[in-house]
Amino acid sequence: MRFLLFLVLGLSSLYAGQFDTVKITPTLSYAHVYHKGKAIKIHRIQDTEHKLTGEYAKLYRPLKYIQPLSMNKAIETIAELELLTFMQEKGNSKKGLVIDVREKSAYQEESIPSAVNIPFAITENPMKMKKVLKVLGAKLSADGSWDMSNVMDIAVYSNGLWCESSANFINAFLNLGYPTNKILYYRGGMQMWKILGFTTVINK
Repeated sequence: MRFLLFLVLGLSSLYAGQFDTVKITPTLSYAHVYHKGKAIKIHRIQDTEHKLTGEYAKLYRPLKYIQPLSMNKAIETIAELELLTFMQEKGNSKKGLVIDVREKSAYQEESIPSAVNIPFAITENPMKMKKVLKVLGAKLSADGSWDMSNVMDIAVYSNGLWCESSANFINAFLNLGYPTNKILYYRGGMQMWKILGFTTVINK
């Protein structure tokens, strides 16, 4: 019994130090979230020589411009640590949802763990929007208006600092009456998530 206890403690210590080379904060090496019912450990890439490659390493995109820090005075803009807190406190308890508004093909290729895909184009389809709002807890009243009193908290992201999709998606929700205090805007999106070396998942 004593041997097993030492073995478990030893393995726990080894496992705890596995992500200590590149930490998230001085006291946080990783965080647990759930993605499609499976537990995922979010940590940063431990290779200190790692360099970003691919689409999110590009500096320039035609006709794409840097998005303002605040897309709406009533909407809170968050960064990575706040998103992690949201994922653990709201997402893990199913009281909140991280929404990836990029195209389905981009989401399938790679996404932030726990995120669900609701492409921005859906906001232009009233029938699909009605389904999305109902899933988020909105109720359609007899007069055609929406009762948003019990909707979920959402954190919205798209490609990155240059992508307007998140802001446009959020504005479409605001136009339908979604409460501002239920929306968070992760401006950094996939680009900043990858620049910082955070865990991503494949959705194919």
